[in-house]
Amino acid sequence: MKNIYLLSLITLFFFACNENTSTNENKNDAEQKETTNSESTSFNKYPIKAGIVKYLQNAMGEKTYINLYFKNYGTEECIISQIEIDGEKINKRNIAKSGYLYSLEMTQKTGTKIKTNSNLSPYKTDLKILEAKLTEDGGEKLGTEEILGKTCQIYSMNENGANTKIWIWKTMILKKSTEQNGMTMTMEAKSLEETSNLPKGIFDVPTDFTITEEAEMDMDVDDFGDENAAG
Repeated sequence: MKNIYLLSLITLFFFACNENTSTNENKNDAEQKETTNSESTSFNKYPIKAGIVKYLQNAMGEKTYINLYFKNYGTEECIISQIEIDGEKINKRNIAKSGYLYSLEMTQKTGTKIKTNSNLSPYKTDLKILEAKLTEDGGEKLGTEEILGKTCQIYSMNENGANTKIWIWKTMILKKSTEQNGMTMTMEAKSLEETSNLPKGIFDVPTDFTITEEAEMDMDVDDFGDENAAG
């Protein structure tokens, strides 16, 4: 029961700020493209071209270690997560590339493949959409704080009974805290390295895995935001 509640809380944690901003991204895609073209720049998922970000997530005393690897400003990314619950180690890997999300169970050597919006991620947000959402729902734009030498804007919001604060550097979420029903969950970047020296094959789907392709869905939020992101 503890495991089920923990994974449910983790799911809520990722949905807290991504669900509505992602929905608005889909609805306003044409408007964003027009704005992007007028500025003669392309929208990048992350503010640096390539890098490694290591996060520590804590929920109900259970720690999840998450490594985010990406290149080409996030057009290809891999999230490796490890969590130990009641002595059981759970290792998962999510790879986003070429318009698909691969969710891999490393121990079982199985996974799923689904077509998705590759611009979505639990570690990225669109500030214009977020601030518009805050105006609608009465959220707050707070001050700034430095995390790992990066100046982050702090936002707070209350939605579906969850009080959430997020620290954003440009488009990248470096810290998040959610409280609901007396439970607190935090996620914070512990290191951020801008580098193109990434592990070999980090974006490759293992050839000996059994991959099941799922039907394409109209997703409001990247599937990174489900329990797969927990470990």
